[in-house]
Amino acid sequence: MTSNHFDYGSWDMKGLYKRRQGWWIRFTPIPGAAQIRVALGTMKETEAIVRAEQVMNRAATSAREALDSCEIEIAAYLNEKQEEGLSASTLTSRRYVLKSFVSKMKITSPRNITRQCLQNWFDHNRKSNPHTAVAYMNLVHFWLKWMVERGKITRDVSKEIKMPKLPMRRRRNFLLPSQAQKLLEASEANPSLKFALYCGLHAGLRKLEIIEARPNWFDLDGRLLHIQATDTFQPKDRDNRTVPLTDEFIEWLRNHYTIKEPFMLEPEVKHGAYRYRFDFRTSFENIAKRCGFENLTFHDLRRTFASLHVSRGTSIYKVARWLGDRVDVVENHYGHLIPNDSEINSVWNKRSSL
Repeated sequence: MTSNHFDYGSWDMKGLYKRRQGWWIRFTPIPGAAQIRVALGTMKETEAIVRAEQVMNRAATSAREALDSCEIEIAAYLNEKQEEGLSASTLTSRRYVLKSFVSKMKITSPRNITRQCLQNWFDHNRKSNPHTAVAYMNLVHFWLKWMVERGKITRDVSKEIKMPKLPMRRRRNFLLPSQAQKLLEASEANPSLKFALYCGLHAGLRKLEIIEARPNWFDLDGRLLHIQATDTFQPKDRDNRTVPLTDEFIEWLRNHYTIKEPFMLEPEVKHGAYRYRFDFRTSFENIAKRCGFENLTFHDLRRTFASLHVSRGTSIYKVARWLGDRVDVVENHYGHLIPNDSEINSVWNKRSSL
């Protein structure tokens, strides 16, 4: 018998064959998968049959998991949510959290998600930020619930994780103009961070919008900032918008900042697995602490933009357009700041009849 000769014999097990070096098995683990050839490492026929069955069973299990892997299920879940109208920024957040979860816990199949691995992941995140840990667990719960509803897994083990009752986070609602100016002055040595601060304080941009900002968004001659969809970015609710640029921001851009391609902020940094192409969180937190703003978040700069405008009499409608939010949302959040309401004196007017 030569090494090229296959001797299938009279076996019922299809694909089992013998070469000079010993027995082999050739099979397709599941329909649609690639064919596999495995040396069984024995010259004995009965032993070869036993090993072949073991090899085929293991390969079939692995193939089923690969075809039904976490990557595929995450993509299917997000695609369906996109069709339902979930915004691009929300989809990006969910993708980041879900992929981080399965990567951190080394999970290849949803069937391998256990209560213990979820608890370990939750405890790990809780050390950094309890509120983030709860928010991330809720996103995994939405995904698991979706798979249960479609019969992909039998139960949602995230419901077995006891979520702590956390106190509301203390958060600075907005800065006063003098505090905002202090923050801008403190960032003088970091042009990238100062650009981000101006975008938040003077234009009300969200963090992702700032990181994805393109040079063609900034019409300095027209004194306008156009937030537009790009090949890597979709505005929230898929709605482009335009914000007028302040004199101070225009002056700084013209005299102290270089317009860059393809991004206004750190253009050499490429997109990766993380939701943000570039993240200035650490440098922002350091500047904020140096200025004495311990509980300040970057999103508070957007709140500052809205709050100062409403409190100075800018119409709710304009602020809503600039923020890219609905008028009722802006009114609910900032309507209490509308100034100079003359009706406060109406009941105490001496000429009024009581």
